[in-house]
Amino acid sequence: MASIGNVTPQQMVFEAPLPLMSGASLAGYTLVYETYGTLNAARSNAVLVCHALNASHHVAGTHADAPRSEGWWDNLIGPGKPLDTDRFFVIGVNNLGSCFGSTGPMDTNPATGTPWGADFPVVTVEDWVDAQALLLDVLGITRLAAVLGGSLGGMQALSWTLRHPERVGECIAVATAPNLSAQNIAFNEVARRAIITDPDFHGGHFYAHGVLPKRGLRVARMIGHITYLSDDSMEEKFGRSLRNAGEEGRPAEPGYSTQEIEFQIESYLRHQGDKFSEYFDANTYLLITRALDYFDPARAHGGDLSAAFAAARGVRFLLVSFSTDWRFSPARSRELVKALVDNRIEVSYAEIDAPHGHDAFLLDDPRYHGVLRASFERIAGEVAALPAITPEQALIADLVPAGSRVLDLGCGNGALLAHLQRTKGCSGYGVEIADANLLACAQAGVSVVQLNLEDGLALFQDRSFDVVLQLQTLQHLRNTERMLRETARVGRIGIVSFPNFAHWPNRLSVLRGRMPVTRALPYEWYDTPNIRVGTFADFEVLARRNGLHILDSFGLQAGRALRRWPNLTASVAVFKIERG
Repeated sequence: MASIGNVTPQQMVFEAPLPLMSGASLAGYTLVYETYGTLNAARSNAVLVCHALNASHHVAGTHADAPRSEGWWDNLIGPGKPLDTDRFFVIGVNNLGSCFGSTGPMDTNPATGTPWGADFPVVTVEDWVDAQALLLDVLGITRLAAVLGGSLGGMQALSWTLRHPERVGECIAVATAPNLSAQNIAFNEVARRAIITDPDFHGGHFYAHGVLPKRGLRVARMIGHITYLSDDSMEEKFGRSLRNAGEEGRPAEPGYSTQEIEFQIESYLRHQGDKFSEYFDANTYLLITRALDYFDPARAHGGDLSAAFAAARGVRFLLVSFSTDWRFSPARSRELVKALVDNRIEVSYAEIDAPHGHDAFLLDDPRYHGVLRASFERIAGEVAALPAITPEQALIADLVPAGSRVLDLGCGNGALLAHLQRTKGCSGYGVEIADANLLACAQAGVSVVQLNLEDGLALFQDRSFDVVLQLQTLQHLRNTERMLRETARVGRIGIVSFPNFAHWPNRLSVLRGRMPVTRALPYEWYDTPNIRVGTFADFEVLARRNGLHILDSFGLQAGRALRRWPNLTASVAVFKIERG
């Protein structure tokens, strides 16, 4: 896919003071930004991209004077790419306090006529968002189609929905968290101490001494870089390989030195540290890591994240995490999902199984890019044609009252939930684990949360749904009883279906000495995903044992509902249950 090509940074100067969260204010400042694509006549296709710690406004394309200067998210943004600049007007803004053009510690303090240095005021994620909003005001953009960010940029995207929710259509937050864990704050503090204790730091006023605290910056970058990678990716890329090759035909041998570089991973980290120390400002590093530490929208609500995100009602969310990201783990994204679900906010969540650690959000994983592409296509009004529902699904849909809030467990491609939304005015979420089904749901515009049902439904509150669908999933689960109780806990009613092993063709097959292979049980005994089989009559006993009340039951056979002798005549059993 084509690159945007050469792009030119722009500047916007603001003379009015910017009030900061600390109580200070910044009098007169400049924001540097880049734009890609064309703003439509309605000014409704703008997407703001928020940058992470060491990135900048240069999100995509190249600079004419530096042909190999691709933007840090160039693989995601451009013509025909997931965030398609033929459809959207994309804006990248350099945050205050940075060293890439917006006003920061390297600039002149008007009160002293010397560089700000350590006297630059502390800025927060909220301050950056407010400054971005002021820039959009000048650009004449009152509402964003979406705000997108990864890592620290994801925190900014989240903050947009809390400070300016009326200006955001969709929030796409990738590899982020509602706040930093104590361990993350600790890593930031060690990195800051490496800088502050560098003899060339001079209390943050090193500019006046004509030096740079490069040693501290190198160590800070090395510490940070370790946390961005997973153990698996480091092992695959470097392992225990020694840096210096041995003589021809012989393996490398250790040099038995305590100070020289011995291993390839050491060489890599030192290279990253050296490169970083040449272009990044030490005071900027201190400011940005402290902004990371301070971000905690739940603090003002007594630590209640759900209460904090009540302000975001009306915004739609897509959250993405990566399985090996231990700095911003999937568990932190699930905290956000729960807060949004508690507020009945539309949210989809993708948990990508990728080996690359935190850096995965910058890479080309096709599942990750596929979900983002589907979301942006939906935002652009290009929802894929909805898959047709089966006759059996149509019969089950008849059991769902119009306007119900629905949770569809194991929702597959989202066809039934999309049908209920379109024809009955229902709302709710699907829960799915398969990547292909998650993508299909995203393409159909269905809110879906990627979860393993074996882990339970802790994300969802008691009786928070009118109807919980658990269709053709029980036979795949190990903890059947727990999931039945969870279905009855989170829903006022539950609708459960599963293959009925007592159907007469199955009985006949067993009498012949073979396991059945039918439309409802299409697998051979050796390759079936079903870990158990049950019957219509078995479920009645199981429901009573778990304190569930059966409101209705019938069988399905060839697209018809059967109420006469369903244990014998139906291939699929359907039960409508509630908590007893």
